[in-house]
Amino acid sequence: MNEFELWNLLQEGDEAAFAQVYHQYVDALYGYGQNLGYEAADIEDAIQELFVKIYHKRGQYQTVKNLKVYLFIALKNTLLNKRSKVKVIELNPELHDAEEASMEEQWILKEQSQIDRQLLKEGIAQLSPRQKQVLYFRFFKTMSFKQIAEHLQINPQSAKNIAQSAVKKLKAFLTLLILLVLLFS
Repeated sequence: MNEFELWNLLQEGDEAAFAQVYHQYVDALYGYGQNLGYEAADIEDAIQELFVKIYHKRGQYQTVKNLKVYLFIALKNTLLNKRSKVKVIELNPELHDAEEASMEEQWILKEQSQIDRQLLKEGIAQLSPRQKQVLYFRFFKTMSFKQIAEHLQINPQSAKNIAQSAVKKLKAFLTLLILLVLLFS
C-alpha cells in the first residue's frame, strides 16, 4: 500500500492504517528530532502530541503527497511550538578529542569553531530566503530535490538550480573572506 492510500485510510478512521503510519515513521521521526538537537524525552512527547493531533483531527486534513515530508515538517513545527519549554542540546563535535587535548588546544579549537560558525552565519545571511529554505531541506532534512520541489511547489530542476547558486554564493563569500584575511595578516 502506498503512502497516499495509507493516508486516505487513516483519514477515513482506519485504526490499522493509523497504527501502520505510526510504526512506519516513529523511528525516522525520533532520529530527525535528535538531528535537530532535542532531548529524547522532548522528542518522544512531540511525536506523541503529533500523532494524538492526527488521530483527533483525522478526516480534516487535506491530501498529503509525501507523508514522510509532511510528518517531518509537522514534528519540527510541534517541537518549535514547544521551544520555550524544551531544552535544546548544544552539540560541539569539534571537541570530541578534548579530553586528550591541553587546555590551550581546547581554547584554540573552541575559538576556531566560533569563528567558523560566525563566518557561516554571515555567509548564509547573504542568501535569499528561498536559497536558505532549499539548503535547509537538502542538507539538514536530507530531502531529495524531488521532495524539496514538491514541498516548495516548484520543479526539481529549479530546486537543484537554487541549491547550486546558494552553494556558489557561499563559496564566493568564504573565498573572499579568506583572501582578505591573507592580505591583512
